[in-house]
Amino acid sequence: MRTSIAFRLGLLLASFSVLAASFAAYYTFDAGRSLLQARAESALLGTTRLLVRYLQTGLGSVTRDAQMLTTVASSLAHGAKPLNAQQRVAIADAFKATLGARPAYRQIRLIGVADHGLELVRVRRQGESIVQAKQAELHEQAYRPFFFEALRLPVDASYISEINLATPFDEAATSSEAVFHLSMPVTSGGHLLGVLVVDVSAPTFLAIFRATLPKGLDFYLSNQWGDFLDHPDAAQVLGAENQGERILIQERFPSVRALLEGKQSEQVFSQDDGGTVRQAYAFARLPYGGQEDGRFMVVGLSQRLNVVQNEVLNFGRRILWLLVVLSAAAALLAALVSRVATGPIKTMVRATQAFAAGRSHGTLPVDRGDELGELARSLNHMEQQIGRQLDELSARHHDMAHLAYHDPLTGLPNRRMFEQRLAQALAMAKRTGHLCALLFVDLDDFKAINDALGHAAGDTVLKAVAWTTTQTVRQSDTVARLAGDEFTVLCENLDTPEQAAQVAAKLEQALAQPLELNGRVQPIRASVGFALFPRDAKDAGGLMAAADAAMYRAKQRTRGA
Repeated sequence: MRTSIAFRLGLLLASFSVLAASFAAYYTFDAGRSLLQARAESALLGTTRLLVRYLQTGLGSVTRDAQMLTTVASSLAHGAKPLNAQQRVAIADAFKATLGARPAYRQIRLIGVADHGLELVRVRRQGESIVQAKQAELHEQAYRPFFFEALRLPVDASYISEINLATPFDEAATSSEAVFHLSMPVTSGGHLLGVLVVDVSAPTFLAIFRATLPKGLDFYLSNQWGDFLDHPDAAQVLGAENQGERILIQERFPSVRALLEGKQSEQVFSQDDGGTVRQAYAFARLPYGGQEDGRFMVVGLSQRLNVVQNEVLNFGRRILWLLVVLSAAAALLAALVSRVATGPIKTMVRATQAFAAGRSHGTLPVDRGDELGELARSLNHMEQQIGRQLDELSARHHDMAHLAYHDPLTGLPNRRMFEQRLAQALAMAKRTGHLCALLFVDLDDFKAINDALGHAAGDTVLKAVAWTTTQTVRQSDTVARLAGDEFTVLCENLDTPEQAAQVAAKLEQALAQPLELNGRVQPIRASVGFALFPRDAKDAGGLMAAADAAMYRAKQRTRGA
């Protein structure tokens, strides 16, 4: 039976339409999935970097608690004299208060230097209670690394042990609980009294940070040998019950081996999770302890890729549905299909390819009332949804980048961004032959303001100083906050040293204006010192040291005036 040309032409055009739409759908889906996966991996790595900084901040908090307790113990002791019962009780009370405020701390000990490191005071958790160990329960600890390593440290320095399973002498922890110890030397009246040790429950300590993670992220932590210290599957963690052999992170994730060997500091990749689900993984090194120790842990996050690609899958289902509708319409209305349909189809294919490649395209035929118009509207809707998702990912990336390079209090560039701009400025100065000035600004008696009026007033002073400094210097100058009350100003393209001196004098005068804090006028003074490149130094490190020294000379002149 012979078919008409109209039928064959309609069938051919209908088949072409289905094939073209299928190609466009697949190309868009594949390109969108790859793009979203790359964005998801980048965002995951940024979150991992933030988590590393949060963990470092957490370790710093433990150190500050230990410093506070060593100060308490030093103030209660009397030089080299042995502690009496009253002193032991007072120190124990301070330990109990700290344990009550820090759920992650399991016990706190003061270990003496005499009698083979015999414990002088030990306070631990016992169920829901906090108790002080009796004299007969105190043990010798001279053989423990956290004791003899701390004895070699200077005052206010700390030693952090590896995370390991609790020992029989860690009474405040269960035998299967991972703990780490932070210890510091304690002196009184110039005499070494002993070592203060804080035992921290690793699971409880890490749970604080896991709770801050966005939903859908899994957390990993390993020591520098690859043993899992934390894992979404508790059976993988060091010391899990019925575990026959070690489970190492480099065996589960071969790409992480480069971090353990020190070849890289961070890694991001995607792989199957051992089943059918593909996940994105990001890992980074977390240094701790002294720099000379070279000790570190590996922190990682993972996220299921289908979480970020659900929208793409939904679009794929819509395209498939549209293909079915288009195929049925083409079979029923083959006689009405003509070359008029080829133009809009090609337009949509080109628009889809251009969108997937990131190029602009013409208007889609969304005003048509037929199946082609429906397909065009669906493609247009798909573009808008993917565009919104990309905008959201870009905004999140921008926010994380801003946090990484700016001071959260003043909004000024932080040390990291300042050092980058300083390196760029010195490179430009070498090429142009212009002078480059670095000003160091330090507030005089800022600690007294903090102590007298509180940290909120101190923050107000810092923000006011940041605003005044920015308004005083040139728009082309870079103002940054390095730390505390230390600010820097980078002045480029100077012709004479006198210009830098004028900027420093103008800045000192501007910062001498008093502020109104808590209803009273508070005088503010700042010491400003500057150094010139290449007159005072040949590199960034030397220039910063010279400017810092100039600032301290200015501070000495102010005090002597």
